[in-house]
Amino acid sequence: MRPSADDLAAAVAADVIDQAAADRLRAFLTRDDEGPSPLGAADREDVRFVRGFHDVFMSFGLAAVLIGFRLAVMAVIPEGAQAAAFALGAGAIWALSEIFARRQRLVLPSIVLALGFVTYAVTAAAFALGALAEAPGGATFFAVAGVGLAAAVAFRLRFRLPFSSLLIAGGAIGLGLAALETVAPGAVEAHWDGLLLALGLAVFAVAMRYDLKDPGRVTLAADHAFWLHLLAAPMIVHALLAFAVATPSAPTGPEAGLVVAIMLALALLALAIDRRALLMSGLIYFGAAIGVLVAQTDIDPGAIFALTLVLLGGFVVTLGAGWRPARRLVLAGVPSPARRALPPVR
Repeated sequence: MRPSADDLAAAVAADVIDQAAADRLRAFLTRDDEGPSPLGAADREDVRFVRGFHDVFMSFGLAAVLIGFRLAVMAVIPEGAQAAAFALGAGAIWALSEIFARRQRLVLPSIVLALGFVTYAVTAAAFALGALAEAPGGATFFAVAGVGLAAAVAFRLRFRLPFSSLLIAGGAIGLGLAALETVAPGAVEAHWDGLLLALGLAVFAVAMRYDLKDPGRVTLAADHAFWLHLLAAPMIVHALLAFAVATPSAPTGPEAGLVVAIMLALALLALAIDRRALLMSGLIYFGAAIGVLVAQTDIDPGAIFALTLVLLGGFVVTLGAGWRPARRLVLAGVPSPARRALPPVR
């Protein structure tokens, strides 16, 4: 039986082998995995966070406990003691993480615990500093955002969970926005779309840095990149469409054509970098634009929604089924130095 990615991560955590050796072994073990699969490991964009239904079962139980504890604290504990209660809860989550994240290497339960730890830490800081009674902005919110970022970094350093990259990026964004709002009150709301685009592109750049380190998608760098792309994509898509049209979710006729053009351009970028998050983040807007264009025809109004779903689903299925030849066609137009740095088409 060959070792799984989780087995290799556990071996690194136990100092049996170092990370470089684990990456080389993982690449060696996956060299012949292309077999009959129509997509290579890179093109499949594998996500490694569930080994079996046991992980789902445990994740459900942990999520129920964390949500139930939060509701109990809010309903039963006096307001003056809620900060301490959430701090104790964060400590309990850390202890559970030592078991599920560090010892057993259960990725999906670890994701639940990471979210819970950061949320509890931020909530404890908010109660302790009185942030919930203040308007957004100011030094208090900056301090709370700093606690969130510190909690995410601590979880990453201790448990080496790739998902924590998303939490760190989100914490850094929150801290930056809080700092801007402290220095220039109202600036975040006034320049929201521009800030969202700039921050989304910054996260995208970090994700691409991870991707360029591992074009074959066989090391943990690919997992870090996956979560960062998942954060960056909706920020970029929403900001771009907000600049292009007045209401991206309900475009006018001419605006619908522009939305479709933007989404097609993002599809080309998604194919080039072999990441589907950009497409997934824009499907609602894409569907709305298709619906507007369909409504301009003579079709029966009652069939507009059904036809929109068929066209949207047909686009996704067609692109997914033809992902490899479509990538090959797109990469043919990419300059050679850049093409060598991107995931290969096998």
